[in-house]
Amino acid sequence: MYRERPGRGVVHCWWEQRVGDAGRMQRVVPDVCSDIIVTADGTAVLVGPTTEVALHDLAPGTDFRGLRFRTEALGTTLRLRAHELRDATLPLSALLPDDVARRVAEEVWLGRFPAGLRPDPVEPRLAYAVRRLWQGVTGVAAVAEEVNVAERHLRRLFLDHTGVGPKAVQRVGRFQRFLRAGESGELNLAGLAALAGYADQAHLTREVRALTGLSPGALLRERRSPG
Repeated sequence: MYRERPGRGVVHCWWEQRVGDAGRMQRVVPDVCSDIIVTADGTAVLVGPTTEVALHDLAPGTDFRGLRFRTEALGTTLRLRAHELRDATLPLSALLPDDVARRVAEEVWLGRFPAGLRPDPVEPRLAYAVRRLWQGVTGVAAVAEEVNVAERHLRRLFLDHTGVGPKAVQRVGRFQRFLRAGESGELNLAGLAALAGYADQAHLTREVRALTGLSPGALLRERRSPG
């Protein structure tokens, strides 16, 4: 069982997952978001922005609840340089004082935004740039021009606040567009490649293998499988 409910502000969504009696191997694919994940025993970790696949062996009967931050909000929420957390999984107590980490875990489990986290405002130019690149509307140079900053400065903003560079957001956004369209089952792979913004089907195949370890067809079959 897995379900989400939408968030607001710096929260992309709240989610919970219960693993069945048989356990499962779960493939987590890149989404350049970050999560605080809490288990029923109070264990809490922060999973940084992901740019590569991870395989997790989930024990039978485990309950998880999580808070997923918006891509642009990680640095301002934790007041850390977000690139230090890229593709990392850390105990929450490694980032926050023990008493704060414990209260944050309790509130995430209850589905409340933690009072111990006091986010600074998100840089508007950054939020705009993330949205444009994620949607595949334009390229990095054009986005930098739209927000009136040099490409080098835009990259620094991304690394400090999102944990990844603008090209990584663009790449993962394109992959996620393929995934959403592919899970609807309405198009063949060539059509999905064009819809998501890949140059051709071969480009789609190379990118999906690099990001997930599977071919596009195998990934979609795995995600549609009840197991």
